[in-house]
Amino acid sequence: MITKFLTITLLAGASLMSCKKADLQSNAKLEALALADAASDTVYTSPQARNLNLIYFVPNDLDTLTGYQKRLSELMLWTRDFFKSEMNRNGYGDKTFGLYTNGTGSRVKIITIRGTKAKTEYSYSSGAGNVQAEVNAYFAAHPGEKTSEHTLVILPRYSFKADGTPSGGPFFGLGKWCFALDYEGMDIKNLGKSDTEGNRFSVWFGGMVHELGHGLNLPHNCQKVSENVTLGMALMWAGNGTLGKSKTFLTATDCAILNVNQIFNNDSKTYYGTVNARLTKIHADYDANKAAIVLSGRFSTDTKVTSVVYYNDPNVNNEGTGVNHDYNATTWESKAIGLDSFYVEMPISEFKYKDASPYELRLKLVHENGNVTQATYNYKFVNALPVLEFSSKNEISKSTWSIAAYSSQQTTSPAMNVIDNNLSTGWHSQWSVAPAASYPHFITIDIGLQQSLDGFTILNADRRAIKDADILYSNDGINFSLAASYQIPKLGSVQNFAFPSTLTFRYIKLLAKSSWDGEQFAQFAEIGLYKN
Repeated sequence: MITKFLTITLLAGASLMSCKKADLQSNAKLEALALADAASDTVYTSPQARNLNLIYFVPNDLDTLTGYQKRLSELMLWTRDFFKSEMNRNGYGDKTFGLYTNGTGSRVKIITIRGTKAKTEYSYSSGAGNVQAEVNAYFAAHPGEKTSEHTLVILPRYSFKADGTPSGGPFFGLGKWCFALDYEGMDIKNLGKSDTEGNRFSVWFGGMVHELGHGLNLPHNCQKVSENVTLGMALMWAGNGTLGKSKTFLTATDCAILNVNQIFNNDSKTYYGTVNARLTKIHADYDANKAAIVLSGRFSTDTKVTSVVYYNDPNVNNEGTGVNHDYNATTWESKAIGLDSFYVEMPISEFKYKDASPYELRLKLVHENGNVTQATYNYKFVNALPVLEFSSKNEISKSTWSIAAYSSQQTTSPAMNVIDNNLSTGWHSQWSVAPAASYPHFITIDIGLQQSLDGFTILNADRRAIKDADILYSNDGINFSLAASYQIPKLGSVQNFAFPSTLTFRYIKLLAKSSWDGEQFAQFAEIGLYKN
């Protein structure tokens, strides 16, 4: 693609101007400036259809920093090559993110936007939304300038601390947006230095590339034990402090996700569209001969899966799991087998933490349109060995099942959906007709004949998920006994729950007593019963 970038700086608020005479005159002046400066326009091109939107955003009480276009161009070109090298090392060839460059390849296109507010309105803690609003206003006024869903916003530093450390506005990833800081020392001449200026540069430049990773769909994850020696530090762990100074790399998991990223591919297909996918079967076991966790299973999807990635996130010292608690997640990647299966071996020698800390396994399907869907499972290490209890159960047939009663239902999500063997459908309590039904909610199922069973399975919902529930059983559908009370995780995967002992019954009632989001609505997708 070819584009021209005017060297004048446009106000973000220009797109919001009304058609008053003064505004028209102002626009005319801007156009005149643009025409007058046409001789110094730079032509930027890219071989890719979609490219990183690179923004330099300046609060109205600050100015651009000296030499920012040259300094940041050199750093972005280095970063593009770093990603290319890592993608190549992981078997994807010379793929990297699209970036507009000038004819000599020495400069990259940086869109400079002067904000309408002072720097206090673009603070680290609450200013990202204001920046996004003004960048989006600019794109609305200049639609040809936005060529992808991925945007890196760099803001000049606001001040210096007493020790010379710069400080400023937003510096984090936010969906497909990411924010970073520019200061006078953001210069490639400091790359690899170990003096004070070099160490400071490593933090801020490494931080920018780390946040860019988030803006390119990458979660945190860390290196395996063996990789720590051979490859160094994973960028999406603490690589923001080592990049350019010591070995820093992208994990195989990172590269599998980048392989289907919109701006890593030069094609015309649609990215990030809706995906319907579920894990339908999973088998988890510890193979003593291989000294490895072995996972296998099947999935259903309407969008091709190119890779399956596995994040093993330990809850060390009750630090938590998930976003911003997942830096120490050890990961693996495998290719999809056919259209619906996966298999991976994860040697436990590669795990740093094998104490009694619980683990959260996030198994993610990487789809060819760039989306990633996931299911979550819990396990733990005991005596340095993994205890895995989340394998799919052999559920009994539902061919004789029917819904005997329910407290309420939304007609578009009826109770029958929880026994239809379709993990994409589900039941929702009645809400569209006032007053909406409130807790407790229940569904009673007639399984058709009396059977002796050992537990139940359930797939909770992503939204309006039930939390605390009682399971009751009966042989006549009238008189019920309590089997046990349970807390149903909101994990996006089918969970197994054992009864206190083998129970014999024909009717089972799930009585939902609370929700994870604190609302009065209830929802779950499917329920099953199993024998050991």
